[in-house]
Amino acid sequence: MKLASLSVTDAEVTRFRTFGFLHLRGVQDDVVPAVSDAFEDVFENFPQVGRKGRAGVARIAERSEVLQKALLADDRCPRVARRLLGTDVVYVGGDGVRYDGASYWHRDGDHRALRLLKIVQYLEPLDRGTGALRIIPGTHRRGGSWDAFAADLENPGRRLGMRPEEVPAFAVDSSPGDLIAFDPHSYHASFGGDRRRQITTTYAAVPESAEARQELTSYLLADRTLL
Repeated sequence: MKLASLSVTDAEVTRFRTFGFLHLRGVQDDVVPAVSDAFEDVFENFPQVGRKGRAGVARIAERSEVLQKALLADDRCPRVARRLLGTDVVYVGGDGVRYDGASYWHRDGDHRALRLLKIVQYLEPLDRGTGALRIIPGTHRRGGSWDAFAADLENPGRRLGMRPEEVPAFAVDSSPGDLIAFDPHSYHASFGGDRRRQITTTYAAVPESAEARQELTSYLLADRTLL
């Protein structure tokens, strides 16, 4: 399986830094069947962990030669991560997950110095009503008034008078050949739909401060058995 290199333009880098996410359309179109088959093969042959509404296999991309080529080859996702984060990066894991139901508003941790990038491929077409990733643009930025969102989004019904799915956000409608790169410090969620499959790979900017190094160590040591 031979794949073309992935790259992003200067404008796309600016969009990512402004809004916290970037949608790369169709970059996996030619390998969707192979990636889907590899996903199912891993789920059949490796133990799964999870909780209600989700089950997953950790480090799925490392468990399949197809997924290694499609996601971990240096001229693909790592290259995108270096461009978007503006520095050298290290791969810090990822997973394959089967979801059934909503994923409510959250950030993946609250790192003050460590910068992470998640790259996600969904294996079903998704839109706002069927479980597409929703992101509140700009909430990837550290500090300032955005951090007040934490309390508001924990219980939007009580604090905002809104159902979680009514919170204003950008829904990233996607097809199985797309990749979505986003800063997991952004507030994100998904609502609606039935079962959906996703593959995630995560990269960290090489830490330049003691605080970032400590946060990276804590991230790598964290218990992620519930995905």
